[in-house]
Amino acid sequence: MEPLLPTDPDTNRFFDRVVDELQGYFDYAFDEAVRLAREYYTRFTDAQFCDSIGVPVQDDDFFHHEAPGGIAFRAHYYLGLKGDPKPSSFIEWRASHYDQLKRTKELRKASRRS
Repeated sequence: MEPLLPTDPDTNRFFDRVVDELQGYFDYAFDEAVRLAREYYTRFTDAQFCDSIGVPVQDDDFFHHEAPGGIAFRAHYYLGLKGDPKPSSFIEWRASHYDQLKRTKELRKASRRS
């Protein structure tokens, strides 16, 4: 299979997990989750784009600090929902939605085991 991103194998494996999280947390179809992961990586590693919305450029260190679930939340908020790019707006949105989405994901896992 073709790599998800034009980068190293470790980052591709990381973003494969982001795709899984986008599907699990936000019910994206596989193709849409892949599109969002690619778009997120492309945009948020681009200095010009990041400057235009007032956020720092993201790199592998940032991605791994946030973990796949954190990047999935960011991809969904910024690209799926087209949320306000101001970092504080994302933080407020994440705080209000994280617990609810986590419970939903746990319920789905439990129902699959039944």
